[in-house]
Amino acid sequence: MDEQIVRQLIDINKKFYSEFASAFSETRSSAQTRLDRIVAYIGDAGKILDVGCGNGRLAERLDREGKRARYVGVDASPQMITIARARQMRLHHLTADFFVADITQPHWSAPIAHETFDIAIALAVLHHIPSFDLRARVLHDLRALLAPGARLVLTNWAFDRNERQRKRIVAWSHVGVDERALEPGDALLVWQRGGVGYRYCHLITPDEMQRLAEHSGFQVVKQYYADADLNLYSVLRSA
Repeated sequence: MDEQIVRQLIDINKKFYSEFASAFSETRSSAQTRLDRIVAYIGDAGKILDVGCGNGRLAERLDREGKRARYVGVDASPQMITIARARQMRLHHLTADFFVADITQPHWSAPIAHETFDIAIALAVLHHIPSFDLRARVLHDLRALLAPGARLVLTNWAFDRNERQRKRIVAWSHVGVDERALEPGDALLVWQRGGVGYRYCHLITPDEMQRLAEHSGFQVVKQYYADADLNLYSVLRSA
């Protein structure tokens, strides 16, 4: 994919999370039952990296359950990190840090490059990254932060299988992008809460995740659809 198109797609999502951070945060509660599965994967991990942490809901959930661990949350949206840091003041058990980092940029992990994590979580993140090559590079960066044999747990929207998500797919003309420059599986989804916004998303299939893992030094442990077919869950292990 052309670098200019990659940047344009990234900017579409940056604009969305800048303008709709508050409204989006309201839809992402730490009480959501789908987080039960993620908490179970984390188990007794002592150091947790939450990539695309958003409003800090996972940290809040882990703290509510009495989890004592080192947690680092990163997100490209300063607005979302501001919300997460406000919630941080209410944490009692978890040792948490939040910082702004755009994982699509080189050296994004510099502030935590000295740390080694037992598990990384990326909920609804990878599908917002344009181009196979950039997705593979991001996974490679994450692997470098993990202990040998540590796991990376991802969820990615299965908007081809979920009726609610399918209804949100709109034409690329809304954002002035020529769809001929895109990769198969790229889509534009509309948001209509507190205004109208758009997000770039890529449909990551189990086959593509397998290829991404092979390109980035991971092994696929498990993949399955859940949450009313809203999400593809992928569990990877660092080699």
